[in-house]
Amino acid sequence: MNFSKLPNRFFSIFLLLLLLFSCANEEDQIPENIILLIGDGMSHSQVTAAYYEFGELHMTSTPFSGAIFTHSADNKVTDSAASGTAMATGFKTNDGMLAQLPDGTPLQTIAHYASGLGKSTALLATCRITHATPASFGVHHHSRGEEYVIAEKFVDSGIDMLLGAGYQYFLPEEEGGSRPDDRNLIAEMEEQGYLYIDNENELDRMAGQDRVIAFLEADNLERYPARGDQMNRLTKAALDQLSQNPEGFFMMIEGAMIDWGGHANDPEYMLQELRDFDNVVGDALEFAEEDGNTLVIITADHETGGLTLASAGGGEFEYRWSTGGHSAVQVPVYSYGPSAELFSGHYDNTQLARKMFDLWGKTIEDR
Repeated sequence: MNFSKLPNRFFSIFLLLLLLFSCANEEDQIPENIILLIGDGMSHSQVTAAYYEFGELHMTSTPFSGAIFTHSADNKVTDSAASGTAMATGFKTNDGMLAQLPDGTPLQTIAHYASGLGKSTALLATCRITHATPASFGVHHHSRGEEYVIAEKFVDSGIDMLLGAGYQYFLPEEEGGSRPDDRNLIAEMEEQGYLYIDNENELDRMAGQDRVIAFLEADNLERYPARGDQMNRLTKAALDQLSQNPEGFFMMIEGAMIDWGGHANDPEYMLQELRDFDNVVGDALEFAEEDGNTLVIITADHETGGLTLASAGGGEFEYRWSTGGHSAVQVPVYSYGPSAELFSGHYDNTQLARKMFDLWGKTIEDR
């Protein structure tokens, strides 16, 4: 079309319609819900190994992919607390710190920001909920190791659903826990309106409940496949309830034990945990496809084990580990749903959080 030949009036109307269409299209790209899935210790080598072991993965079927750098404020090789903080808040901190700057200044997490928008919030992990990654989305504390204190801070965190395991940090010894004091934090949260579930066969009780604690084990869930489909059941039960909020929700799901398999330099441990994590990714993607307003982001906090898949001859590879700790390599990002394309490319892990904040109306600026 030759725009120069259009009468001025029609050209103005055309531009107005084009602007309105562009704005409407941009509005359509704002997700009501975000599901962030973190495979702890998972980088490209772990994903590649799982592909060769199990075939096509749910996470690698997404239309967009990228990679993030993971260093902390004080270390090129991050820990889970600092990396979790970066992805939760958009800021770097020192290893071991949770949702705080190195000077101790508390930082708003994407979960707390979502809550302020009227959205529901949920944290789910295969490990205890007081562990570094879930804690970095829910509490502010200077030390990831003080898990009894972290449990206390979860009482007033405002997170609507805490799911997975770790009731021993919330209960005194005389009530089946291991707290060094006599506080029953579960009872305190029940007084605030939380429903408490400690049995996977009672997950249907979550229906109609806005605030839920579901801890199926005292410390961590069992290794997969011994724990069966607990993560799938927890995920689906949570999504069924979270999706009832017309304002939307934020949910973080962690596959924590991929990392533990890497620390042990145990390929079978790592692969089975990644398989279970990818099954949960499949649940999230299925929900998002049916919902149409949900952004799904799959990534990791760091790589663990320094894994390479070296040639073993005969067209096969063997697992070679360079460390029992973490490494500094980039980790993948996969995304699906409204504005998923924004999460492609190569960038710092703080930008992942800033992109989420920005989608929901807040620009994070450096301090």
